[in-house]
Amino acid sequence: MEETKISDKRDYILDVAERLFAEQGFEAISVREISKAADINIAMVSYYFGSKEKLYEDVINRKLISSDTIAKSVGQHTSSMDKLFAMVDLYIEKFFERRLFQNIIFREMAMNQRTAMAEKIAAQVHKNFLLAYDIIQTGIDNKEFKKVDIELTVMSIIGIVRMYTTSGTMACKILKVEDESEAFGKKQKDRLRKHLRQLLINHLGIESK
Repeated sequence: MEETKISDKRDYILDVAERLFAEQGFEAISVREISKAADINIAMVSYYFGSKEKLYEDVINRKLISSDTIAKSVGQHTSSMDKLFAMVDLYIEKFFERRLFQNIIFREMAMNQRTAMAEKIAAQVHKNFLLAYDIIQTGIDNKEFKKVDIELTVMSIIGIVRMYTTSGTMACKILKVEDESEAFGKKQKDRLRKHLRQLLINHLGIESK
């Protein structure tokens, strides 16, 4: 029971820190501000994480999409088409539910202020990129897909999802909806999923079944 309480408290601090880091950046936020927002004693951050840097690292490690997560999702399918669609669906789900977190990831990659962290993130993102690359390459080899520029195809998939989830305000304007709850609700999520599938069907020459 005590372990559960510790885990819950630790996750709560991570949730608060993630929101603040996403909104203002690593440098702009102090341990004191995190403690105040979480309504905890400042010493608790040191107790659970040791330092702001370690807290930040744990925030990123907790939600960075792993290759194992993707492999598990696509491994349930046999055809390259189904594997690719499963990967796209996974990215949509994760990006939608982790919109603030994605701001941290892309800020780190863009600004490269903490070289080791940026390299770690880039390495994981590249592993995920290679999984998508291999799925499409296998589909081409097996004549499921026509020949395409695989690198730019994968970048296009990720770019569309990223653009959609970058700004709630922009998403509302582009989609012509009233508020973010609607822009990121099930209806619009299904709309995005359907759109990406149709793009890939047309781009890869997938035959309709």
